[in-house]
Amino acid sequence: MSITTDVPPSQPPSYDFAAQTTRLNDDLVATPPVPDLPAYTTGQRPRAFPRAREPAERQNPQEYYYELKKRGKAFAILTITTEGTYHSKHMPTFVEGQPIKGRVQLILDKPDPIQSVVLTVLGQFITGANQGEQLSFIDITHVIWTQADGEPKHASASDDDSSPPSNSPKFTGKLQGEYTWPFSIDLPKEVVLTVGHRNEHQVFHPPQTFSERHTRATISYEICLKLMRNKLRADHRIPAQFGYIPITLPPPLPPLRRLAYEQGTPLIGPTSDPDGWHASETIRMRGSIFNTRSLHMECQLFLAKPLSYTRGSVIPMCLRLASDDRQAVDLVSSIKSIVVRLRRRIKYHHNSEKTLESLAWRDAIDHSQLAVWWPSAEGSEDTYGHIRFVSGELHLRPDIKPTSAMGPFRIEYSVVLFPFDAVGIELAETDPLIEVPVDIVTAFARGPRPRMLAPPGYESDIPVHSVSNVVSYADIGYL
Repeated sequence: MSITTDVPPSQPPSYDFAAQTTRLNDDLVATPPVPDLPAYTTGQRPRAFPRAREPAERQNPQEYYYELKKRGKAFAILTITTEGTYHSKHMPTFVEGQPIKGRVQLILDKPDPIQSVVLTVLGQFITGANQGEQLSFIDITHVIWTQADGEPKHASASDDDSSPPSNSPKFTGKLQGEYTWPFSIDLPKEVVLTVGHRNEHQVFHPPQTFSERHTRATISYEICLKLMRNKLRADHRIPAQFGYIPITLPPPLPPLRRLAYEQGTPLIGPTSDPDGWHASETIRMRGSIFNTRSLHMECQLFLAKPLSYTRGSVIPMCLRLASDDRQAVDLVSSIKSIVVRLRRRIKYHHNSEKTLESLAWRDAIDHSQLAVWWPSAEGSEDTYGHIRFVSGELHLRPDIKPTSAMGPFRIEYSVVLFPFDAVGIELAETDPLIEVPVDIVTAFARGPRPRMLAPPGYESDIPVHSVSNVVSYADIGYL
């Protein structure tokens, strides 16, 4: 058997925290943008003010071919068709709500005792090859044709559907000639799994395809064509992996944050808009300044609400520092001293047959690039300089995996403030100072888009692509 695919033009490079990803994982970067999802635009810096959104450009469907050959000639072809503004480089990729479409073709020069033609679709969480290390959360059987349906029609230029008429008598002969069957299979938006020691039923949303070199856990999707014969003859299979991207939306923006994005003005800070910001607990730091005197300082981290952020956009944040020692405030509030990163935690356990409570979870942790910071006018009424606010934002790459949960598999995120890296400051704390759980989603809420506010000269060292080119529900036929 040989497998061939049409390969679309290359896309911008992918992003993966600290871990290197496999080709399968990288492949999902260049996927059809879904309703209000961020998309790539090449060779551009982020815009300070987004322009009006333009309709997404339509592209012709992309076809991927998977063949079974005998003596160098294909006798069975599985074709999978995808639609979108741009496509995956190496395998078909579907967005939540898009059916898996394609066709099955048979080119049989000699009589073949095929009794049925069947497609199966599997979504699996995999940690190994042994029993109990593979959990199927999607298992769909789609019958293309069986002998009970009647004799199939031969394919022709005027009719590309070989399905026999209804109420046809059972077919008992052998297939010979050319046959074509189109298909369309809907994937579920929710699945129910039995979890816990009480075997409780829980609802999960199918997660994005996931495979990384340094993580044993994999989320895999596969469609397989099966040509079934009698017990004395061998069956044939054509498996094909495909990518899947869920649509996850954040809650609506708070009124004042929404208004700032609509008017293109800076965000109102946490002192004037407390309802628009999540305030962490206030921590008290201890240490020394130039090894000559003690340091006592309060620190509080604010994140813009809601704590759900679309990949490819930003996480706005603000930091409040307070101390009786003004020099300490100056040193710690330096934009190069603040160390804030996005932490990704992948949690899973191996044996899906055991309860979640009875197994030790394995964690894989990595971090994003640093957040960027700049001076803030917030708290300027403090004329003594004992209280200092610093504004910042963390730029999210368009291809990071969204927050996910599927039985024994989790992808979780948090914003972490690490000990300050300030000249002359020695802190007693070595562990992270503040950690705030957040969700990373794949689509924007309706309304204005979050935008990058970092002034010139304070941008991230790692470029982030514009997110103004998105697709609406109507663009892909959802409305």
